[in-house]
Amino acid sequence: MGSFDSVIFIYAPTWDAASQVSKHHMARYWAAQGKRVLYVEAPFHAFSLFTRLREVQRLWRRYTNGPQEVTPNLWVAAVPILFPYRAGWPLAGFGPVLSVNQLLVRRRLRQVQKRFGLSNPLLVVGSAIANPFIDALGPSLVLYHCSDDYTRSPTFPSSYTKLEKSLTARADLVICTAETLRQVKASLNSYTYTVVNGAQVGHFAHTQDPQVRAAADLQGLPKPVIGYIGTVFEWIDQEMIAFAAKAHPEWSFVLVGPIATDVSRLRPLRNVHLVGPRPYTDLPAYLKGFDVATVPFVFHDVTLRASPVKFYEYLASGVPVVATKLPDFEPLGHMTELVSSPQEFTDALERAIRTETSEKQAARMREAKNHSWEARFAQVDGLIAEAYARRGRKLAVQPQGVRA
Repeated sequence: MGSFDSVIFIYAPTWDAASQVSKHHMARYWAAQGKRVLYVEAPFHAFSLFTRLREVQRLWRRYTNGPQEVTPNLWVAAVPILFPYRAGWPLAGFGPVLSVNQLLVRRRLRQVQKRFGLSNPLLVVGSAIANPFIDALGPSLVLYHCSDDYTRSPTFPSSYTKLEKSLTARADLVICTAETLRQVKASLNSYTYTVVNGAQVGHFAHTQDPQVRAAADLQGLPKPVIGYIGTVFEWIDQEMIAFAAKAHPEWSFVLVGPIATDVSRLRPLRNVHLVGPRPYTDLPAYLKGFDVATVPFVFHDVTLRASPVKFYEYLASGVPVVATKLPDFEPLGHMTELVSSPQEFTDALERAIRTETSEKQAARMREAKNHSWEARFAQVDGLIAEAYARRGRKLAVQPQGVRA
């Protein structure tokens, strides 16, 4: 068994999300190669109706209608669970509840697997809550694709740490999207590697296309426009944004993306604009209207072990970048502004606006080509090939009748 022709992603980000991250692009990459790909979104539950009604309605339709073919060889499936798995839910971490919670998912996926002929798939696992049914899918290889340290997230119950340890130890291969993340996971699995995130370079390079106009809702704003694209969640440093917005009331600060946290600190500021999510296809038009693109994150165990996709997308757009000084960004600090405080953030914005040149723009766009998804997934393909080779050698030396 040295290769694979079918792939199942288990508990990946919602397919229709405004932010398209590594698992979205990886699924498309393999489907384009002719592999049959089933992309299973993170599960929804009845209680989600109170927090994300429209999204749950869409997911329910996808569940009842069966997997949706979104491109040749690529199907997207939605699955429900009975109870939410999150901090504050009394039984979330209780083992039997977790198993019952995944029972419906297990039965549904086995049916879909047979229907689409996805036997012996490469299983790409995005969340350890899938542990109860991983082996039931008969994977030829289990890849744990770890993009965030959920053991340090306050929205996950403490029981997740034990679940993730079990998944990490069981996986044939672990790929982390940041080196700092790999360092905290590697003790549980010798085959743990780093492949950082990247960008759909060609898509974001359209930002500098003369025919692309700035998004209509940015055209009337006072310039310069300081922008952010992505989910507005708890890791956004609202103090940093508010400090700069108050220091420069003549500037416009625009946050493009769904709001998933309390933003009462920003709403009173008249020059801060929360425009909500926009389609992925429209993002170059928003970047066109930015004078500076930002990644204003707080320093936290989660962000310090992250590789934000938006950073590489910004580079590909050519727009100047100011970001919190996270470890993943430091190798590219020579062509971006990296900061650690609200005052540094404000000073860096001023400097980025004042010193921007066409040469700097071209250098960022050239550098972005080294961080394409194609380059990243070539690394992933190599690591998977090595994992299949290891598994083949292991099976070859096992006594007859002993299963791996």
